[in-house]
Order: sequence, then C-alpha cells, then structure tokens
Amino acid sequence: MNLKEEKYHYTGVITVENIDSNQAKEQKLWEDDEWLYEKGFKSFYVIDGQQRLLTIMILLKTILNKFSEDEEINYSSKDEWVKKYFYQSTKKYEAFIFGYEKDNPSDAYYKVKILEKKDIKSSRELEETLYTANLKNAKEFFEAKCKKLSKEELESIARKLSNGLRFNFYEIDNQLDVFVTFETMNNRGKQLSKLELLKNRLIYLSTLLPDEEDDKRQLRRDINEAWKNIYKYLGKNKENLLDDDKFLENHWTMYFTYSRQDAKAFSKFLLNEYFTVDSILNKSTTNKVGFDQIKEYIQSISECVEVWFYIFNPVESPYGEEIKIWLEKLNRLRIGSFAPLIMTALVRGNDEKKVVQLLQEIERFIFLVFKVTNRKSNTGNSLFYRVAHELYFGDRTITEAIKEIRDYVDCKNDYTYGVDISEFKNFIENKFKRQEEGFYGWESGIKYLLYEYELNLQKSSKGNIKVEWEGIKTDSIEHIYPQSQGDSSWGKIFGRYSYKNKEKYRLLHSLGNLLLLSIPKNAELQARDFEYKKKHQDKHGKWVGYFNGSYSEIEVAQYSSWTPKEIYARGINILKFMENRWSITIDNKAEILGLDFMQ
Repeated sequence: MNLKEEKYHYTGVITVENIDSNQAKEQKLWEDDEWLYEKGFKSFYVIDGQQRLLTIMILLKTILNKFSEDEEINYSSKDEWVKKYFYQSTKKYEAFIFGYEKDNPSDAYYKVKILEKKDIKSSRELEETLYTANLKNAKEFFEAKCKKLSKEELESIARKLSNGLRFNFYEIDNQLDVFVTFETMNNRGKQLSKLELLKNRLIYLSTLLPDEEDDKRQLRRDINEAWKNIYKYLGKNKENLLDDDKFLENHWTMYFTYSRQDAKAFSKFLLNEYFTVDSILNKSTTNKVGFDQIKEYIQSISECVEVWFYIFNPVESPYGEEIKIWLEKLNRLRIGSFAPLIMTALVRGNDEKKVVQLLQEIERFIFLVFKVTNRKSNTGNSLFYRVAHELYFGDRTITEAIKEIRDYVDCKNDYTYGVDISEFKNFIENKFKRQEEGFYGWESGIKYLLYEYELNLQKSSKGNIKVEWEGIKTDSIEHIYPQSQGDSSWGKIFGRYSYKNKEKYRLLHSLGNLLLLSIPKNAELQARDFEYKKKHQDKHGKWVGYFNGSYSEIEVAQYSSWTPKEIYARGINILKFMENRWSITIDNKAEILGLDFMQ
C-alpha cells in the first residue's frame, strides 16, 4: 500500500535449481503435471525465496476472492489470473504453478485451504502441522486486512504485486550442491530455525556417505518422514504451538552430553561439530558419523517428538490416568529443565507406576525448590540433564533417578540446594513488610497451593471438579476478611488490631484468609459481612454464596463466624496440608503465617 503507482520495489533474489524434464519424467517427480512441459513450461526447485513467493500467492488469492467470477481485475478476468499464478487445467488434468513436494503435508493444505480446490485426494490426506498453521495464520491475516479495503484499493495492490515487485532470478550452476547452497543462503538475513537447517544438513550428508545408492535414497526418505512427523506434532495443537528449536534443544540435551557453557551449545554442536562434512569424510575425527549414526538419530528424534507433544498436551496422550494427572500438575508449575528427563521417562519407562513416582518427585522438587524456597530456575539442571541422558541410554534406572531427585530436595547427598523452610519464612516476611501483601503477594506459589488444596477437598468429598485451573484469574482468590471493610461488622470483630502495627495487614493477607472461588464475586459483595458472603439471595432471587461454591468455599461456609481465630486456624490447616502433600516439616507455623503476635 505504501508503494507508489508506477514505482518498483526490489524484493530480493529468487534462487532456483532447474530440473531437466527428462530427469523429472524418469524419476516420476510430477507425473500428473508432465503435460505442462508440452505447453512450454520449465520446472524448478525453489532454493531461496519460497516464503516470499508463497506470501504473494496467499495475498493474491485473498484479493481474487473479493471479486465475483464475472468481474475483471485490472482488465483481466479472474480466470486469467488463476491460470497465470495458480493452476492450469484441461478436461482431465489440473497442474499447479507453485507448490510443495507431493508428500509434504503443506502441499495438500495449500491446495485445499489456501487455493480452495476441492481435490478429493488432497482433502483425504489433509494434515495439520506447524507449517500449515503458518499458512492458516497468513491467510487469516490477509483476509482481515482486505476486508477493510475497497475493490479499487484491492485492484491497486494486485497490480503492484504482479507488476511492481522486482526480483533477481538466479539459476544455480548444476555443479553446485543444492543443499550447500540452501544452507549458505539461509545463514543470512532472517535465519531458518535450527531444526530446518539440521534437516537440510542431514540430507546433504547422506549424499556423501559411501553406502549403496539405494540405502542412501531410503535414508533421505527416512529423514523427510521424520521431519514430517516432527512438524505434525509440533503444530498438532493450534492453541499451543510448540517451538521447534526448543524441542531440538531438549532432545539434544537428552541424546548428547549437555554443556552449560554456551546458551546456543546445542545448535553449535549439531551443525558445527557433530553432523559435519568432516565427521563423514575424515576417518581420524573424534565425532565419526556414518549411516548408522544418522539413522539412529532420526529414529530417536521422530519417536521423541510424539512424547514431547503429549507432555504439553496430556489429555490427548495414550497414557494412563495417573500419568496424565501428574503431567497436568507439572504444566501448571512449568516443567523447565526437567523436560528432557520427563521425555526420557515416557520414552523408556515400561513401568507406569515408576513413571508416576518420577513425575511426583519432579513436581515436589519444582514446588518446594522453586516456589517455596525461591531458588534460581537453573538449580540442579546439570545433574538432571545428565540423569536424563543416562536413563535414555540405559546407564541409570528410573528408580535411581527418583532417589536422586528426592535426595536433592531433602539434602541427603552432596548438594546443599534443598528445601530450607526458614528461607520461605523470610520470603513471606519480606512480602508482609515491603509490599504489605504477605501470602497474597506470593505470585509464583499461592495459586498452585490453593488449587492443590481445593483438589484435596474435592477428593475427600468424592465430587466433580468445580474450579478449572485455566479459569483462575487474579480475582479468583478472595480475601474473606475483605480489603475494603464497608460493612461495620468487620470493624467490630477486628477493631482491637491496628493498621499502624501492620496487624490488620497481616490478618488480611495471611494464608488462612485467602479463598479460591469457583466464580469471581462482584467487587461490592466482597466487603459485605460474613453471613452474607456465606449465603444470600441475588437480584433474581437465587441463593448464592460460599455454601454452594468451590470445595474451599464450602469448607469456609461451615464456620459460624470469621474472626482472627478462624484465620489463624485455617492457615495452620493449610500448612499441615503442605506438610502432608509435599512431605516436609514446617516448624513455627505462626511465624510463617505472620500471626505470631496472636499467640
């Protein structure tokens, strides 16, 4: 839109490799499209420029959709635009000007979802991946933009797309290796992901192997299939797309030896040290790589990506209910540096009970070490990366891994980073003193603790879930004794305690006064007296309140009154729950609650 009429925009170099028509026919590359050769077309592989070309195709198609079949666009019929840029047809055949390899899921998606061709075969093979999600997002982006434009403006954009963009069209010499060219060109500008570069590298290395040609061809097919599977699972959940390089890094951590010296160590190792030309051709190199090493690696990464998807989408996994429950808990806490170990356990773990025990110990570690003791997020990662690697290759058992984690938390080995409740006490005390918000300001842990307390009450009641984790917002945690004390009854009950000495703040933000709600209450109701909060009629005459809310609300509704004594008692109960739930000892509970002045 910013490009002035009659002006040109330089859009970069399009680099291609010419495909000889005889070669294409012999290898049966495009059997359905061979008739295009008779019409004078040539065929090319796009080495660099695919995303630019595809973006233009998506925008052009979006613009064409805004015009009816009998309307002209810049003095050309809609059919003429389609023939020039998208596909050509005969009575029997249809061939696409631009597309992907036939076995690439993006090819069917491009034809059916972008070009809106009702191709039975393509529709049947339609598969959504990380890359088809990118196509979908681009289409939706352009549709939203074009919706706001007049047909004159759309015609102007189409004119600029077809006439105003200028490319250098570069056909590489047949003596150049297409894979090396691809990698060299994509090391400039906006880089491809390391996962994309690694695929290209592995295919290139397969051409250098001394093995039989049939074996090498099969290896290349295996690499393509592995990456197709990887992109399928990384993009399987459209609401939670998984980062490709994050997966590659965690698989590397598990498969190879971890080093924390360099944040980008995984990509440097894979592309600069291990999967290199030297590792194939130089017999004296320390990292000798051959057919077997490449095959084993791609089998591993293809197998692990499915598990990686299930870790972050437990509901869709084939695992038992207990494993799903603990994976859900770990996702609420954020898995962090335990991801390689969890991936290994799910790939190698044949004993479901042992896998559950491992997940329980990891959950205990994350909550106590990171949320309660507030250690740095990389605490223990070198150890547990090593455990993941050894477990994957059979040098350590899952039982040993479980013990390693538990001993770490309980300070029963050489490590000094376990749980120290005094640090938690100091942390909460600082929250009371500096921000005057105590447990309410414990953002990393209060939500998880109250939710686990809620689940424990639900289990005891043998009822259904009343509070979904995803639905918990800031106003889902209520102060029973309210921050805004509009009702005079609160002043009578808490009048003996002063703001000056911070006693009221300590009561207000103490653990026992915080309640997980099933439905956030109206702000004006939060200041009402305790009896009203427990049960009252709304404007529609319906009885509402704590009495029929979350299990935590129902428990509080059993109290006849709400005074400092109840806040103290409920806080002690929740700390006792913490002791039982995470197998720790909490001394001086009154001090941790910030209510030692009440004793």
